[in-house]
Amino acid sequence: MSQRKWLALFGALAILLVLVIASFIVQLRNTNERIEAIHGPRLDSYQAIEEIMYYNIERANAIRGLLAYDDRRFLEAYYSMSQRAKELKASIAGDPETPSSLLDLLYRDGIWEQEADRVLVIYETGDLAEATAVAETMTDQRQTILEDLRSLKKMQYNDIRKQLTATQREIDIATQALISVAILLIAILVILIFLMAKTKKRIDRD
Repeated sequence: MSQRKWLALFGALAILLVLVIASFIVQLRNTNERIEAIHGPRLDSYQAIEEIMYYNIERANAIRGLLAYDDRRFLEAYYSMSQRAKELKASIAGDPETPSSLLDLLYRDGIWEQEADRVLVIYETGDLAEATAVAETMTDQRQTILEDLRSLKKMQYNDIRKQLTATQREIDIATQALISVAILLIAILVILIFLMAKTKKRIDRD
């Protein structure tokens, strides 16, 4: 085989190696975009659930403290938490990526809020016993909402972990394939260089 043909073959393999590496880079970039997509709406939803749970617990504690100690500082804490919760839920409800299961829980939480507001109205009339009685009827409702939020949070976490694991597996497979192909092509290039050098020596000797 002439030296020109050796060079052509060498160049073709070098181009093939570059194309393989470029293909891997493109695939890796696409995979990173998928990871960002997972970390985007799904992670936001997961964090939103945590915040809703926090506000629910804190507001319930504020009502409990208000009725137990008749201290209006708990009332201020409740209204402060309620305002933050209202802003958060408005943001979640306005997000088209929010799952319907979370929207349903927001609706149920809104019903609980109405009952909580009724407790505060009764409290303001001075009927502490009636306010306490109404608050006690809300305990099971709040507990059910919290349990459902925990279940949804766990489901979201498992879903995120499953998708990230699958994506990482794809990256590992692609990386192994790239390394294998790259090693093979480099080995072929080394052999070609050796054969080209051997052919050149033979030509020079002739």
